[in-house]
Amino acid sequence: MARLNIFAVCFVSLFLYNFAQCSNKALDSNVEVNFVQNLTDFLQQNPGIKLEPLEKIVKSNDPSTRIQIVHRIGNRIPGDRILAVDSAEKRYNQPQDVRLNLFYPQTGPGNMIITYLEVQVDQSTNLSQAFVIKGGIGQREISIVVESKQTLYFNHKASIFGY
Repeated sequence: MARLNIFAVCFVSLFLYNFAQCSNKALDSNVEVNFVQNLTDFLQQNPGIKLEPLEKIVKSNDPSTRIQIVHRIGNRIPGDRILAVDSAEKRYNQPQDVRLNLFYPQTGPGNMIITYLEVQVDQSTNLSQAFVIKGGIGQREISIVVESKQTLYFNHKASIFGY
């Protein structure tokens, strides 16, 4: 029985190690503080871009706790797998408007078809929106922007799936 338990622990550890090695790649993320009132300025600076909103799900909206918001687009399908993950945490002394830009892949069109994208955000307000600004589901590249308003912290975890 002890050998079986040791085998199981080793197997799970090896799986998690390989998963972490394979999935934390090809997602270029930069978190930057921008004082953005809305996306009008962005659209004026980038004519021809059509914004596609991501679905927004507020998982926790209790003012005494962190607010968790999930922005997502697409659907998981049989046979797809994780292509990339990214995460970061930022804290601020006073409320900030934050914009997160995510690009997949880092350079040029990728080899994989994107099926699903999810960005989980923890922040101090429920004022958040996200849009695809380039590429998208069913394509080989995707760029999104996530905006959060008047937050004291911004923690994100992004996951992209495809085949």
